[in-house]
Amino acid sequence: MPRNLAELARAALTAGHAQGAGTAHVADTCVRDGLGFALLFHRRKDGHFAEELYFSTRIDDESWTAADHLSGGVMGIDPTSALECAGILNGRSLVPFGESETALFTGRPQADDGYELLRFYELLVEAEASHLAVDDTSPEADPARGRIHKSLISQVALVALFPGERLTVRPVVRKGTKSYPLGEPYELTGPDS
Repeated sequence: MPRNLAELARAALTAGHAQGAGTAHVADTCVRDGLGFALLFHRRKDGHFAEELYFSTRIDDESWTAADHLSGGVMGIDPTSALECAGILNGRSLVPFGESETALFTGRPQADDGYELLRFYELLVEAEASHLAVDDTSPEADPARGRIHKSLISQVALVALFPGERLTVRPVVRKGTKSYPLGEPYELTGPDS
């Protein structure tokens, strides 16, 4: 059982998901080019919920380094309350819930001295959705990559974008063996190249 939020973030990346430890819960994880991000939420002593974004790096043996804290703050809602989430969605299947940027060492060849600015989106998704359908609509996207199905751990989804990237996301509900899109697609853009 993880003893703190950093350990919970690393455990979530290692398992691909995690339920939580005590009052902290994993909202979502996102893995991009050897970088892993975990969005956690927890109830503070004053009763309000806060979010914390952590990152880790995948190493040669496919394990993750200790997670480092990137950002955090009060959420303004109870992300475990279906009523509060439905009120924010107000009939929509997806709404942007938060956005932030930070420079991180990515080590990618196009990075300036190894560092790039990444943009993070938090999306509030309809409770009925089972996953997000993600299409890379970037100008230099690899057409062979195809659509990605991002499973949902909670109603709050995390997406990280590199400079110049453009993704189109849409919630999808799975009923039996069939999947159905919910609502309109939403476009996310990374920082300028």
